Amino acid sequence: MKFDTPTLFTGVMIADFAGAAVLLLFFVLWKARTRCCARSLLLWAAGMFIAGTGTFLVGARGTIPDSFSILAANALLILGLGLRRSGLAAFFGKPPRTWIAAAMAATWLALYQYPAFQQSFLARVNFVQGCLILCCLSMIWMAASDNREKLASARLLLLATLIEMAGYIWFAGHQNALLFEDFPTVFQQGFMTVFLMVELFARVLAIVLQVCLVVERSLLGFKEKANKDPLTGLPNRRAFRDGAETWITGQARPGKSFSLIMFDLDHFKSINDNFGHAMGDAVLQLFGRILWDSLGPDAIPGRIGGEEFVVFLPGEGRELALLTTQRICRKFSVECQEASGGKLQVSASVGLVTAGPGTGLDRAMEAADRGLYRAKRQGRSQVVTMDLAADGLLKRTTAATAFSALRRRIA
Repeated sequence: MKFDTPTLFTGVMIADFAGAAVLLLFFVLWKARTRCCARSLLLWAAGMFIAGTGTFLVGARGTIPDSFSILAANALLILGLGLRRSGLAAFFGKPPRTWIAAAMAATWLALYQYPAFQQSFLARVNFVQGCLILCCLSMIWMAASDNREKLASARLLLLATLIEMAGYIWFAGHQNALLFEDFPTVFQQGFMTVFLMVELFARVLAIVLQVCLVVERSLLGFKEKANKDPLTGLPNRRAFRDGAETWITGQARPGKSFSLIMFDLDHFKSINDNFGHAMGDAVLQLFGRILWDSLGPDAIPGRIGGEEFVVFLPGEGRELALLTTQRICRKFSVECQEASGGKLQVSASVGLVTAGPGTGLDRAMEAADRGLYRAKRQGRSQVVTMDLAADGLLKRTTAATAFSALRRRIA
């Protein structure tokens, strides 16, 4: 295959049309897409189809009227890339602002009505390439600043857009330096071959990455659902264990202890029996929200079973962990009463263990569960605190403390 300018120009046009078809097909087949992804796919597809049409009209220059090959063609090129920019904005949940692309294309149409602008190939090149460069800069900025999910495909799309923008700068720079009189003359130059090769590569890469963006976000959504308790929004047992074990095995430092708190809501079955499962679910959701509100950013909460919850506190000793436990239980008890008009008086039994970094998570959870069992056996609505030595042996067990007494101490 000969990589001359006509062949490469045709390749860019085909890539645009093929990209539009691929994105539309993906829109139809990929049912896991979110609303933002669906909107972005349609905008991307429309942008590539419009740009492909513009490229086709540019290629027909000399065989069709200038009103099509110059006026309409460049308006479509500007509008096409502008819609791709809008598609990326929609993907990141931002307003697409398609009017920006329409405004740039309309400005081009208006300027073309002035004879001085119409007859200056340099002015036309600078305006069109300037609009394309601005669209690329906007896309680069969004890919860098709005990629809160840290998508690898967004980072690669940033790189592809940089390459595409470099092509537009390359084209505009040569025109400003060499001052060619018209497009047919430019089309025969060697730098045009380089420009088209860069644009073809960037265009194909952009098509692939736009699909990858949607797929990667969908996979993240699947992973998040797999690791999240659907009722409370807390990490489930597997996600909790992964987070806690990551800290214990990789981030713990010598002398740094951790605490683990295990909660069990007292007499939860009676809530379901007396008030219905909807009320029971509301109580669980309330406790989950209180955990989120009461814990620092490093804490790892989780729901590990029916009415059982657990919290991993990296780097916290027994005293701070006990204060955290008191605050959570007091807030939970008060908010349950307020939300039910005094009908519900729900408490929790708690097992709390503090251990060194050499202690495994399973041993810590076993000790906390033992403390929880003791709190239940001794009358519920209590906390039992335990300390584990570095070898995992129990060092000390603190007598259960009633939460009524804790509330009096905190008030």
